[in-house]
Amino acid sequence: MLDYAIVVATRNRLDMLRVSLPLFVAQTRPAARIVVVDRSDDHEAVRAYCEAVAQETDIPLIVRYGDQANLPAQRNQGLDLVTEPVTMYPDDDSLWFPDTAEHLMAVYEADRNRRYGAISATPVAAAPPGVDVPIAPTRRLTNVPVVMAIRNRVERLLVPAPFVLFGAERTKALRSGAVQDGLDHPLVPTIGGYRMTFRTEVLRELRFDPTLGSRVGYATHEDIDIGLRVLASGSLVAAAPRSLVFHCVAPGARAAGFDYGFFHVLNYLYICAKVMPERSLARRRLRRYLRYKLFLYAAKRRDQYGREVHQGAKAAYARFDEIMAADPAALAVLYGQVADAERTAYAASLTARS
Repeated sequence: MLDYAIVVATRNRLDMLRVSLPLFVAQTRPAARIVVVDRSDDHEAVRAYCEAVAQETDIPLIVRYGDQANLPAQRNQGLDLVTEPVTMYPDDDSLWFPDTAEHLMAVYEADRNRRYGAISATPVAAAPPGVDVPIAPTRRLTNVPVVMAIRNRVERLLVPAPFVLFGAERTKALRSGAVQDGLDHPLVPTIGGYRMTFRTEVLRELRFDPTLGSRVGYATHEDIDIGLRVLASGSLVAAAPRSLVFHCVAPGARAAGFDYGFFHVLNYLYICAKVMPERSLARRRLRRYLRYKLFLYAAKRRDQYGREVHQGAKAAYARFDEIMAADPAALAVLYGQVADAERTAYAASLTARS
């Protein structure tokens, strides 16, 4: 049987960690170790809580203060403490059912030829029975499901996301090996952060990309990035339908409007330029997709925050050609230069208006 480790990267959400950590500890198939990488303002409170939990379990529970306030960097810091063949990355607001890990590990163990580099848990709409959620989920979780389902279907037909296109392209190219092995688990083109698990050897070769959170710690799309790179490296991403997780989507400090829009688009550009071949269908559809996103942001300019989001998205999109033409080896440096220049220019414009 394979062993697995759990790595939790957290910051300023002790209330949620008090709910999720006991669920990780209480799995029917226990972890070989749990690593908590915390970058909270009150780290000592988090450490004290984790140490109290450690007293009640035989599972080694390691707590580290994050070297950087950067989610990908925190995830890598935890990875460096793992020796187990599988590493799971639930968010601090991921609420596991008692057998979540058991069903994930069953899929890994069925894959004897290691076709799967990553396996996703399956989201559900309610917390595990008997689990009280102390924090109201954010508004994103309460969107009308029917409306979102219709919108998502229209988008898939008319403006498919390049991330999904590339993931599907790679999955199609790789799936024959899984079929040959008699594996019938669902294959997915992307993986959400709160559901991520990996073969440690695959992840150690790739690692999370700390460039994505290097300026403001806002690392949007970092989960999609690692999933696409797993596929690009030659491994599939599968799903475990019976491995259930409820994502509470605990509220956090809202990103500044300009930064929210700016890094949503900049990170999308950066990942596509880094991962996707120049002639791939996904890359060819990128400009159209981002124009559609700008249209959606423009439609939400009803308040100051919405206007700032739109302004940030436009600023990043204006760098489209520069980023997509860059040498992949120079992308990380260019990312920092673009982010610093545009954010400085935006701050100067605010000063000039005041």
